[in-house]
Amino acid sequence: MSSAIVDSPRRIEPLHAPEIKSPLVTETRHKMSLETLLSLLAFVVNCAAAVYLVFDIHYYAGDAISRVANAYYVLFSRNPHLGAIGFIWNPLPSLLELPLVTLHPWFGSVVTKGLAGSLISAGLGSVGTYHLARILQNMSLPKSWRIILTLCFSLNPLIVLYGANGMSDIMWVACMLGTYSGLFDYLQSGSLRRLVAAGIWLAMGLGMRYEAVPFGLLVIIALILGQWGTKHLSHIQGSAILLGAPIVFAGGVWIYFNWIIMKNPLYFLNSSYGNLAQTATGAYMTSAMIKAHHHILSAILYIVRFGLLYWPIYPGFLVTLWYSFGKKRDPRALILIAGTIGAELLELFFSYEGHLGQWDRYFLEFIPNGILLGSFAAHKIFSARQSWSKTRRVWAGIFLMVLFISGSMFTAKTLQVSYLGHPDGQILNAVFQGQSLKNTGNNPFYGDQRLIQYINHHPHLSILADTFIDWPIIIRSQHLNQFTITSDYNFSSVLHNPKGRIAAFLVPEPIKVAQLDAINRAWPGLWAGHVTWTRLIRAFPGGNNYRLYAILPSAP
Repeated sequence: MSSAIVDSPRRIEPLHAPEIKSPLVTETRHKMSLETLLSLLAFVVNCAAAVYLVFDIHYYAGDAISRVANAYYVLFSRNPHLGAIGFIWNPLPSLLELPLVTLHPWFGSVVTKGLAGSLISAGLGSVGTYHLARILQNMSLPKSWRIILTLCFSLNPLIVLYGANGMSDIMWVACMLGTYSGLFDYLQSGSLRRLVAAGIWLAMGLGMRYEAVPFGLLVIIALILGQWGTKHLSHIQGSAILLGAPIVFAGGVWIYFNWIIMKNPLYFLNSSYGNLAQTATGAYMTSAMIKAHHHILSAILYIVRFGLLYWPIYPGFLVTLWYSFGKKRDPRALILIAGTIGAELLELFFSYEGHLGQWDRYFLEFIPNGILLGSFAAHKIFSARQSWSKTRRVWAGIFLMVLFISGSMFTAKTLQVSYLGHPDGQILNAVFQGQSLKNTGNNPFYGDQRLIQYINHHPHLSILADTFIDWPIIIRSQHLNQFTITSDYNFSSVLHNPKGRIAAFLVPEPIKVAQLDAINRAWPGLWAGHVTWTRLIRAFPGGNNYRLYAILPSAP
């Protein structure tokens, strides 16, 4: 008994000793502060870029502001309801923008200039920077390397552009990096908390972009293969379930709400406004898309060529692939390879099927994946060359950092190629030259000012408008409630029986995606004046060539 009492303090004493002065704890805190500092720097850069783009260059990303408009309808339309957020695009960007949109009565620019979206993309861009810095820490890279590599990401011209313009692409990249970060921490430490965090980030990715589905599927398979032979089967199954359960649940909820509200569980996929419907109009068909259509090799080459947006991805991919199999297999290598392929698998499928627009933003993932693949390859090469002298290692490190920096510099050069830099090459040219985009086709509000002025001067004119096309008019009008818009409960009823319920239809010229406008679909020939129970009030050339038609007493 006495022996047990004497020995007991000796057993527990080492457990308390590291708690007082642990270099590991101090170093971890130091690294965390570095990651936070880099992410804050990214946020400041993104916000500054947003202010410059919006107020100096007059650049507005149309798709980004349309998501802000969806949040606007939720709070300020004639029928405020959460379903007004829409079921065409992934809902999370608009949901995150809701708190900022509440400021619209005092700061109209949060909606009319899309600043709500810019702030969200700036914030999530900085979150992506934080995650990337954590991943580099997981690879045990030197501090100077981590700083340079993180800056290669956060200061890359295309990353800054999308961190500032409110688009969902950088938001999805942040979720992708969050998934990587949680997984790598789990593989290193066995922390289930970090594995669950990876699953939550993956589910959030689905709320941003549908690329999360093939990405998640391949990453889960890679996690299983990476642990195969080293972990018990039940352990492997459990980790795969923890990673995959959140995105499965999120997908189920999304399908359920599509079914309950839109009466079609796959409305987001096959609606009259969705990606498939838009590309079916032929509006986005180019020579490159024609070559890739139903030609798998051409489709693959089309995707792979966008790796030039960050060229070190090519050697990084090959070296990392080497460490994905055989005795040198590293589960992190498998996950990076699977994630890089999975992130572009949806684009490959759509290009093969002829349902992909030729936009460089679809390949933004190549930049962070290129940095991570190259970093992992460098980490493995240096780990295998422990015998190198200090001087040799320093020069090799300098050489590698020059390659990484050249990748970000090459991004700007690649965007000058119209084939690869559509439409952002023109945007960056305007930025570098200080040219205004106010009166160009890159401005979604171009040509609509006269129509907005007319509507504002006639606040008692009740108008039915489809916000799929007409959102630039709706958000800049002073009296939102004079419109019956797509998310209103009675929109479909008024569209088909307008007599006595609405004074006018606002209809765009039925070309390209404007063919999908609800009025054009319900009343073919209206824009051309072939519907007898309407009368042209005024035409507004420019932009979508809108026409405003009065509803006559003979209307249905």
